[in-house]
Amino acid sequence: MKNATHIATIMTACPVVGNTSNKFSQVLRLFTEFPVHHLPIVDDNEKLIGIISSNDLPKVFLSLFNREVPIPMTLQAVDKEVQVADLMTPHPVTISSTDTITLAMEIFAGKKFMALPVVDNGILVGILSLKDVISYLEYVEA
Repeated sequence: MKNATHIATIMTACPVVGNTSNKFSQVLRLFTEFPVHHLPIVDDNEKLIGIISSNDLPKVFLSLFNREVPIPMTLQAVDKEVQVADLMTPHPVTISSTDTITLAMEIFAGKKFMALPVVDNGILVGILSLKDVISYLEYVEA
């Protein structure tokens, strides 16, 4: 059955990642230099600890602008105010590389996620986007 295919066949292996020591400007640069919409955040042992969506980035500027005393909108000022640990969604829902596309479709349908980190034995091994699943299904239907 086509939807029993393992995630490993369609996931993006070795995704671009960040860590909590990154500054906001560095995270912003990763989103602009690489074609990614989700940035897994890992610790020094490649263990997944969170995820940042490109949709999270504008919220940073809105929150800083809407303060009683807004800060200057420079990257240096934002770097001082925003920590990656505060920006990321901690403990995101994950999937294993040996899980099936059917399971991924169920998770995507039941949640408002656009991507799932792929974790095996506690280590980030890839990322699966809703676009990956749709592209795969279009391919096997053709």
